[in-house]
Amino acid sequence: MSGVMQAQVSAVELAARLELPAPTDEQVAVIQAAPDQPLLVVAGAGSGKTETMAGRVVWLVANGHVQPSEVLGLTFTRKGAGEFAERVGRRLRQLSNAGLWTPPIDPEDGTESLADTPTVQTYHSYAGRLVSEHGLRMGVEPDSRLLSEAAAWQYAAEVVAAYDGPMERVDRHESTVIAAVMDLAGEMAEHLRVPREVGDYLRDVVEHAESLKSVGKKTILTQADKNMLGVLQARADLMPIVERYQELKRRRTSLDFADQMEIAARLAQRYPDVGAMERGRFRAILLDEFQDTSEAQMVLLRSLLIAPGEPIAVTAVGDPHQSIFGWRGASATSLSAFAEHFHGDNGCTQLPLATSWRNDVAILKVADRTALPLRGKGVHVEPLRPRPGAEMGAVYAARLETEDGEAEHIAQWIADRWFDEQGQHVDCTAAVLCRKRSLFRSVVDRLQAHGMPVEVVGVGGLLTTAEVADVVSLLWAVQDPTRGDRLMRLMSGPAMRIGSADLAGLYAWARELADRDRSAAQPKAKLQTAVGGEDQGVPRDLEQESRDQPSIVEALERLPDPQWVGPGDERVSDLALVRLAELARIIRRVRSLTGLALAELVAEAERALGLDIEVLARAEHTPGTARVHLDAFADVAAQFAAQADRPTLGGFLAWLDAAVKEERGLASPFLETTDAAIQVLTVHAAKGLEWDYVAVPGLAEGTFPSHGSRATFKKKHGGWAIGSGDDPHPLDHSTWVTSDTGWTGGLDGVPYDLRGDIDGLPEFRWQDAEDIRAFRDALAAFKSAGGAHAVAEERRLAYVAFTRARHEMLLTSAVWSAGSTPRVTSRFLLELVDRDLVQRSTWHEMPEEKATNPRDIEGDLVTWPTDPLRVRREAVQAGVAKVRAAMDSPDSESLTDPESERGQRLRRLLVERSVGRQHHEAVVTLPPHLSTSALVSLAQDPEQF
Repeated sequence: MSGVMQAQVSAVELAARLELPAPTDEQVAVIQAAPDQPLLVVAGAGSGKTETMAGRVVWLVANGHVQPSEVLGLTFTRKGAGEFAERVGRRLRQLSNAGLWTPPIDPEDGTESLADTPTVQTYHSYAGRLVSEHGLRMGVEPDSRLLSEAAAWQYAAEVVAAYDGPMERVDRHESTVIAAVMDLAGEMAEHLRVPREVGDYLRDVVEHAESLKSVGKKTILTQADKNMLGVLQARADLMPIVERYQELKRRRTSLDFADQMEIAARLAQRYPDVGAMERGRFRAILLDEFQDTSEAQMVLLRSLLIAPGEPIAVTAVGDPHQSIFGWRGASATSLSAFAEHFHGDNGCTQLPLATSWRNDVAILKVADRTALPLRGKGVHVEPLRPRPGAEMGAVYAARLETEDGEAEHIAQWIADRWFDEQGQHVDCTAAVLCRKRSLFRSVVDRLQAHGMPVEVVGVGGLLTTAEVADVVSLLWAVQDPTRGDRLMRLMSGPAMRIGSADLAGLYAWARELADRDRSAAQPKAKLQTAVGGEDQGVPRDLEQESRDQPSIVEALERLPDPQWVGPGDERVSDLALVRLAELARIIRRVRSLTGLALAELVAEAERALGLDIEVLARAEHTPGTARVHLDAFADVAAQFAAQADRPTLGGFLAWLDAAVKEERGLASPFLETTDAAIQVLTVHAAKGLEWDYVAVPGLAEGTFPSHGSRATFKKKHGGWAIGSGDDPHPLDHSTWVTSDTGWTGGLDGVPYDLRGDIDGLPEFRWQDAEDIRAFRDALAAFKSAGGAHAVAEERRLAYVAFTRARHEMLLTSAVWSAGSTPRVTSRFLLELVDRDLVQRSTWHEMPEEKATNPRDIEGDLVTWPTDPLRVRREAVQAGVAKVRAAMDSPDSESLTDPESERGQRLRRLLVERSVGRQHHEAVVTLPPHLSTSALVSLAQDPEQF
């Protein structure tokens, strides 16, 4: 059976009978494809693949090819699995109501049942089922615990802390080593490799390079070469730790997601009867998002679903242009590999879904131009076509002078669409998609300044929001007295607003305290010397050594008298002493509560800083959205506490530090777009989502695409470019060359030769080098090829970003960030500008060679500490005056009488209307029973009193 089936009920007739929109010709071809032959569907962004796959299942059932229970659907997220299962279930009920399918009869009571539904799971949960059913064959207990990211982190941390082997060459922070161990273990599992193989390979590279002969003074190993070999040796030194980490998991009958997939793949490879059982159970298999599958998943599916002489009833759906998870084992070559491995008597049929039901015309033109250099590699991908009746839409582009100007431009652009002429929110959705989280802060600040609510998605992003950063800073100050950097945020932020002179005074006081402690310890040290004779061998006061550096945390606990003056005439003002004493009280209170459960401790820290009240006062938020970041962070703490074996505060904070770098397991798996707030998130987290309006900032070389090549000024051509400048036309962005170290840099990464997707990766031909010159040439060629590969990966990411908007999109870049060199506009943006595919608005010219960063120009200053009431000071002060007048009235006591009407209204306002930390700009003398937060609550709406 091959080609298009001669259906008893066609897909078009089926849609009409179920009162559904008629499928397109493309969809009909996919829905009615032969059920017993392999099918590869190349589905572009927004092309309705879920609807088409649901239609295929219904068509198969309606025509008697399969029963619903014989259908297996696999996808990557629980959200995707749930949506597909719900859609298919609804269609099957419609099918039954239309008389086109009769549900099976329950043999026990003779009733019809709709329980006979397809099995829809994630790839990992499917692997988990196979392991639980067959894992004993490989010594894996069926009740093995599935480790969360937090629990796996703690296992790795335990192993790293206990390791007693050689670590002289691993000169990294402990949290970096923990992350490397986890990444190495996960990547090896995804590619079915073991630590011994990786360690041996790395040592072979090092030994081969060090044994090569020199062929001249200029062809010796450079310091950079030696550093690279040192990194590879350090990674090899981590292999025993990786082995211990894996042993610890086995000893405690625990598995992580990568372990599940590896074991399932090896089971399928070694025991053919496992595949026979699965093929007997399922007669139609649908594999969604196939471009994101790893080598282990490919081996698993190939081993289970392909057998000589049997039909291959497998449909894979994917888009190589959206393969953006290479860092976790996925490869854009997966779809080509499917066509190679899954072929029946007539090969593998490939069909397109190329009609976009999401994007307007202008957005599709931009997306297709961005994807153009990716075409012709691997499977054929057709350009996206607009849906019938699609509007034109619009794509705007801007190049601003500075990052702050870029953020302001984005905020104004979104505000023009978010609000109507009366300042009311229009029914729409909007998002800002950033390549790096470093862009979040300025964008969020400007959006909020324009009165728009903002939701930052993902904990790596959450940690950049003011309220969450304050909570984390307080927890660090409680956990580790040496973390003055964290305490500094609280002191210099809007909560305390301690100025530079007072901070200098506090540090001078901390130095004085350290000197006093040292002096007090000297008699004890002299006594030890006298008793022990020579200084050598006398035990030292280790506690004193820990006090060598002044501790601002300790100085906060022992504040100076108001009359204290430092050796350099430093002082701490009376107002600063009041605020610092309050901060010290807060820290002591939270420290006294560290015996609480982690989630409760986080909540207490939030309340101690008054953040629970403050966020509710944000004018741009509704009560339902004001706590979005605090609630999201509380969920993270609760999940960590529930999933970790020992949910300590120190472990939690270390895990958050790793999250800042790697976003470990912290993106929400159930993210939904919303019209309640502007969502700010990374491009990776945006995959699968869509909004009416999307802004993509940071389109500059080095940021998007991300690489390490510097911009240089080409005097001959009078402009800025990327690359060495050897090209005769260096300003032509299509010739820009970057380099990438790939697996030869950093503590993590499996060498490409050991990966299953080696065919799609750059090759480092170090084995062929017979001398140092040849080795260095091979390394240079590898880095160059790695740069091209990395840019292609970034281009796929840009394609994902550029296909998220339904109607309008804004693409921006900034000429200046930090540093003395301007940022060259991204090639991804320039190629759109060159072809007039975007509407340019502000377009700042690139500077000359010796230009000065405007952010560094003297006189371009900001006020510090910042003034949190700068935009509403007049209104607040007017309210303060009214409240003070009310307090002076004869019935002022009723303000705090809990039984009075005013007292009840005050408590309600405390919850709904206060401004928390902003109170320091409205300080007045208050009776002790009336808090400053209550004062400003009244100031916001004094007419209620």
